[in-house]
Amino acid sequence: MLSNKPMNILFFGPSGSGKGTQAEILAEKYNLQRLQSGAILRKWAMEKTAFGKKVQAAMNEGFVPSEWIFQMTEEEFNKVDKNQGLMLENFSRMLPEIKNLYKVLAKLERKLDYIFLIHISDKEAIKRMLKRGTCEKCEKVVVLEDEVQEIICPACTGIIKRRKDENIESIKKRLADYHSKTSEVLDYVKAHDRLIKIDGNQSIEKVFQDIISYIEINK
Repeated sequence: MLSNKPMNILFFGPSGSGKGTQAEILAEKYNLQRLQSGAILRKWAMEKTAFGKKVQAAMNEGFVPSEWIFQMTEEEFNKVDKNQGLMLENFSRMLPEIKNLYKVLAKLERKLDYIFLIHISDKEAIKRMLKRGTCEKCEKVVVLEDEVQEIICPACTGIIKRRKDENIESIKKRLADYHSKTSEVLDYVKAHDRLIKIDGNQSIEKVFQDIISYIEINK
């Protein structure tokens, strides 16, 4: 990657891997525009337009057509200054999504410079998810003390609380779905780019340093 080009990074990793935390601090360090597929969908669903209402209805039914996602993704990416890099999260949970992402980036003459897979064991993922809370407004994730059920979000003043679906049974199902759906996505990525595996079982600081070291060496 040429140093004068905007840097574009994509993260993979199961729930609890810490990819959101790493994306947040890396975006700040390198002045990257952080984009999340879920946030884009919610933004469009709140629009008081005919399309926005269709998106909201589709989200309520649990399925948004891929061509709609392509349209929304392209428009949101177009709003980013061409000289600013991108930090991308959750655009690639299934094969159609990663194919869509590559199409959008190609159309905008961007490419993925670093694709990181933060790997953690299922045991560690379950342990982490049972302790975390999520902001109902901005979806910031924090670790809650055992006796604490909710706190005020430091980022947006929303309410951070434990999700009702974060129990052992539902977490195991989500991890199983992740492994099942992501395997073909990772195969697709490996056929087009280099996938960089990072040990997510380490501390936040050590994971961050491993990522930074890789980027700095390969600039």
